[in-house]
Amino acid sequence: MKFYQLNALVAVADAGSIRGAAKRLDTSPAAVTKAIQKLEADTATQLLIRNTSGIVLTELGKKLLIQARLLVAQMVSARQVLADCNGELVGRLSVAVTPWLAMTLMPKAIVRFRQLFPKVQLELYEGLSSVACPLLRDASVDLFIGRLDTRFSSTDLSYLPLFTADCAVVARQQHPLSDSRTMENLASADWILASQQDGTISTQGHVHFAHSLSIILSLLRETDMLSIFPWPLVEICAQREGLCALPLREPVGSASVGAISRSGQPLRPAAERFLECLIETIHLEMGHAHSPYRRMLQTVDLLV
Repeated sequence: MKFYQLNALVAVADAGSIRGAAKRLDTSPAAVTKAIQKLEADTATQLLIRNTSGIVLTELGKKLLIQARLLVAQMVSARQVLADCNGELVGRLSVAVTPWLAMTLMPKAIVRFRQLFPKVQLELYEGLSSVACPLLRDASVDLFIGRLDTRFSSTDLSYLPLFTADCAVVARQQHPLSDSRTMENLASADWILASQQDGTISTQGHVHFAHSLSIILSLLRETDMLSIFPWPLVEICAQREGLCALPLREPVGSASVGAISRSGQPLRPAAERFLECLIETIHLEMGHAHSPYRRMLQTVDLLV
């Protein structure tokens, strides 16, 4: 198997057609077709099925695609590392960011980074762990600033703690359970959660999961569902979204946010500089008496 063959497979899968893949790769449809045919011959496997709606991968094609994406992304990353090490940070840097940080300190960190490294193109993702960790593992994302799912072994990921914060149960204002003082009162409630590691909070109620903050906010506003937010997100969203934190007597738990990267691979210099800009921004805002985020920052413990 050759790199150009795997690159063609990824392009065809993403574009859904040979012609679309050729445009992505800036080559001819004949060249893409030849690369796929050679890959199928080398592997003695049919990887694609052509039909009236386009191209569909076979089951074996889907399995190979997973590895092909990783190899292609790592090759791109290797080229960018070499470019970074030559003294001029260029290329694309992909970062996933946990929602509450994206809505507060991230813009200032990005401005700081862009002033220092204007030739780096940023690609940003909403950093819920269920979405961001798979992207990090297949090298689609260089760095994830967010929550590591501690329910699973993550020997393939490195974790640098940045914050820890207590959590709260949230609901819409005027919710029938909004005055609840104990978790026992919430046992039969419906929940909408962003992470399965929060799912143990309710054993009798119905637990649902959403991988988008906007979906969770919409459901909280319009239904009687409950959710669990870290306190920084409560400070940011509760009032403007018509939500409230329930006055529970017992602790709900805590959430840790850190810088997560693939273990065994050093961070690209561009990613290192981005993380430095973020940490510098955090320290500046925490020391600023009139920071608009001072109240929010008082709900977190800084670990760096």
